[in-house]
Amino acid sequence: MGSDDLGCPVCLRSDATRRTIESAVPMKYNGSFENRTNLDSAYYIACPACGEFVVTHMDDVNLKSPPERSRWNAVHLSALLREQSIRPLPKFWLRDGMDPYGPLERTDLAPISLDELLTRWPRTVPERIDRTLCNLARLSPTGGHHILLDTRDTALTFAGTEKEARYHVTALLRYGLLDGKIYADLTPSHFALTPEGWARFEELTRGRSAAENPVFVAMWFGDKDEKTLMDGVFHKGIVPAVGRAGYLATRVDFEEHNDWIMDRVLGGIRLAPFVIADFTGHRNGVYFEAAFARGLGTPVIHTCRKEDLSKAHFDTLQLNHVLWDTPEELEMKLYHRIVGTIGRGPHPPQRDSK
Repeated sequence: MGSDDLGCPVCLRSDATRRTIESAVPMKYNGSFENRTNLDSAYYIACPACGEFVVTHMDDVNLKSPPERSRWNAVHLSALLREQSIRPLPKFWLRDGMDPYGPLERTDLAPISLDELLTRWPRTVPERIDRTLCNLARLSPTGGHHILLDTRDTALTFAGTEKEARYHVTALLRYGLLDGKIYADLTPSHFALTPEGWARFEELTRGRSAAENPVFVAMWFGDKDEKTLMDGVFHKGIVPAVGRAGYLATRVDFEEHNDWIMDRVLGGIRLAPFVIADFTGHRNGVYFEAAFARGLGTPVIHTCRKEDLSKAHFDTLQLNHVLWDTPEELEMKLYHRIVGTIGRGPHPPQRDSK
């Protein structure tokens, strides 16, 4: 069987299934001329290793070609796709680059470029072991549930090799976070999270507040001429994106209060389900507020005007920023980043009234 016949374009498993999705994908062939009369078909992939995601026909072909496969790590990509299905969050529309496509007319998908997704690979061994535990916990509907696990499953265990996969499972057993046994012949066996394992999962994943609370926005308010621009970024970019995703957004200078301003700032961050930090203008307060949130374990989404990113501090350049030129571009990209990494919020989708 040739590679073009295999079901999954990432891991090339032949037992993956695919179906054509109903909405065709508008596309363009180069950056200088966009021809939206051309349509590309798209496929819904359901793979035992990689989970569920969508690719266009063009990307499906490209992902299978040897030259393309030589530039990215298929094992890492498989694990990251699998995690998205397990969490569960909206399925990824996996794109080999973001610019050459028009919008896919589906609201249940989160578009993401292959390169961006690969930046989410956990870099350290403890991080990979923790992410393995989270996968197993999310596959367990209740305490005491036993999971049939192949300890060579590199996608489920965030491992680069089968040897590393077994090491991650062994580490969870030795830490007392998992109960089970790895057999010498490596046949799949049953494992269950221990009470300590559930406590660790709760520590890793619990929010510091209820999702109903407002999202805290840390940003430069603007000086004189820039103030109108930055207010527009907040009202026309950030608030609509947050509202569409099912959350509420707040900025401390728009709140009426009688408190010390930093009490309001730190309290708002403590209560927020996640924080949006826009580094345009590179104000020290934004760096402080983002760091404070990260120290609490609160998720932080980093955004920045494209022309300002080069001025970012070296320590934060490695973070994956949502880059924008206009409030409208920020609204689109930020919405997809929220639903693709945080998930949809508890409020009905809405747009800002301003």
